[in-house]
Parts: sequence; C-alpha cells; structure tokens
Amino acid sequence: MPTFRSSLRCLYLTVPVLLFAGVAPSFAATAPTGGLWPCIQRKVPELAAGQMWSGPPIDNLKWQDDRHVAELVPVLAAQRTPIDEATKQIDAFASTLGADRKERLTLLFAGVFDQINARRSRIMNGIERYAQHQIELSKRIKEESLAVAKAKKAAGAELDNAKALELEKQLLWDTRIYDARQQSMTAVCESPVLLEQRIFALARAIQEKMP
Repeated sequence: MPTFRSSLRCLYLTVPVLLFAGVAPSFAATAPTGGLWPCIQRKVPELAAGQMWSGPPIDNLKWQDDRHVAELVPVLAAQRTPIDEATKQIDAFASTLGADRKERLTLLFAGVFDQINARRSRIMNGIERYAQHQIELSKRIKEESLAVAKAKKAAGAELDNAKALELEKQLLWDTRIYDARQQSMTAVCESPVLLEQRIFALARAIQEKMP
C-alpha cells in the first residue's frame, strides 16, 4: 500500500503536468462548454406543460383552492411515492369525480406540474452552484500546486522541508475532495432527468382518466 509520502510524490509529479498543460485535474473532462452548466444533458431551465400534456391549459389555475387536489398533489409529486402507487392514487381520486372530472383532473396535473417543475429548477440552480464551487476549487488546486513547486525548489531535492510538506498535504486533500465531487457529478446531473421522467409518467396517468 502506498504511503502518504509516496502519494505526495506521485501527486507532485502528476498534478503540475496537468496544470501546466492548461487543464485542471478531472474537471477538464466534464467542464461546461458554456456558462456554469456542467452536465452532458442539455440545460432546459423550465419544462413546458405542452411537452407532456394535451389537456386544457393550466396557466394561472388555482389548484390550491381545491382541498382534495391540494392534499394529493404533494403526495404524487414526492419522489418517495413510487409511480405505481401514485397511479393508484390518481385512479382512486378519479373514481370520486362526477361532471367536473375534466376540470379537477386538470387542476391535479397543474399542481403536480407546478411542484415538480419548481423542484427541478431549484436542483438545476444547485447544480450550477456546485459547478462554481468546483471551478473555484480547481483554481485553488492550481495555486497550491505552484506554491508546492516553489517551496520544493527552495527546499532542495528532498521533501523534508516542513513548509513544502504542509503545502503538499493541503494540495493532496483538496485534490481528493475535488475528485470525489467530480465522481458524484453524474448522479447529481441525473436528478433533473428523473424529475422529467416522473412528470411525464404522472401526466400520462392523469390523462388516461380524462373524459
């Protein structure tokens, strides 16, 4: 098993090569092509109801004013509720409706769409903040690498200089944090996709009960 000192030596050799080549470690492979969006999925800040809903318009509907709809919406929108269970609850709700079936199912979709779309937008904003933190950390890693190189040069060939060792420890720590965050980026980027899939599935289930 490599020792901490050997890890530092390896890091000292590899990180500067990447930095002086004009890229940051790990982040270069997934860096955003524009703005702060780091995901391979195309950035769509907000969904449009027309992409998944062929029923009546839902703009400006006061779905919160319908007590039963307002109670059901957060249950359906919650990711902890399996789609199969959500579909059963939609079926049960539809079975209680009369002549106002179309209107109230439209209210139900409006509520689900509002909540999921808002949650998705918050997550996407969080992803951009996450990417900004990574950019800032990559800059710090570059600065630390340059400081390590300068300290090592001043200390001579051996890594026995206390300042150089301390700088290298911080560089290794920051690089590990950076790489761990980058490895989790794929899962983070999947979150908006999962919400899109959920709203499409719920829209289909609700529309199936429309008259």
